Amino acid sequence: MVVSGDLYHKVGGELALKLDKSTVPDSNTSILWKHGKNKVAERDKDFGGLDIYGAFKERTTLDQNTGELRISGLMKTDSGVYSVEFNSKLLDKTYTLSVIKAVPKPTITSSCNPDKTSCTLTCEGDTTDAEPVTYSWKVGEGAWEDLDKQRNVSKSDTGKSTNGYKYICKLNNSVSEEVSEPVGEVFGPEAVPKPTITSSCNPDKTSCILTCEGNTTDAEPVTYSWKVGEGAWEVVDKQLIVFKSDTGKSTNSYKYICKLHNSVSGEVSEPVGEVFVSGTNLLGLTF
Repeated sequence: MVVSGDLYHKVGGELALKLDKSTVPDSNTSILWKHGKNKVAERDKDFGGLDIYGAFKERTTLDQNTGELRISGLMKTDSGVYSVEFNSKLLDKTYTLSVIKAVPKPTITSSCNPDKTSCTLTCEGDTTDAEPVTYSWKVGEGAWEDLDKQRNVSKSDTGKSTNGYKYICKLNNSVSEEVSEPVGEVFGPEAVPKPTITSSCNPDKTSCILTCEGNTTDAEPVTYSWKVGEGAWEVVDKQLIVFKSDTGKSTNSYKYICKLHNSVSGEVSEPVGEVFVSGTNLLGLTF
């Protein structure tokens, strides 16, 4: 295999410059590889031995029959143009090497407008010494698309107010590629509504199930908390079971309050009490 043209290798990698047999003289007394104007490796039959020069020592080999040059532990400073001479005659072909770093694993950051109806996603990663880099994006189950470092998304893209898509970005250069973790629910949940408490009791009204009601569509994930009397808030389920005997009084005179909470808001119900009083509903209306 003949290596030619522009070459990209990663820092710490290995370069192998293999020559087409047709370019190598059947009889050669000398081989000289250069990096720009500086010597890399030289073999001269008339003077014997093999010389490796400068920073290439200890990590470079030269095949004295084929002229193949190998350099390991590549460094950024190894970038440049390589040329070779046989019997003091320069071959027409040269090799341009770029030694670059592997790309990092990217992360996605988001910047949204005030009402969170559109956001700009940015594929972040330190690409110093890793250029040239391309950015690709994958949305949901779609195919990868080569785009810019940033992409704009709208809340209405999926027809849902939260935009339930997952977004993934990829960094790629000639020596490596890395994919971000997926991000979703870019626009976050809606604010929770102010909840109300409803009650369902057993026939003799000795126990009741209180339910913290509120339309949490597009507001999930939501947590439910309850406060009983002067007690502390406790994270419980949507429903709370209470008993007439909880206070040691026949009416259970506690006040009950529930709270809906998500990552963007929290709302508290009006308190309800006298849950077990016959002839009175939670709004205090006689029936």
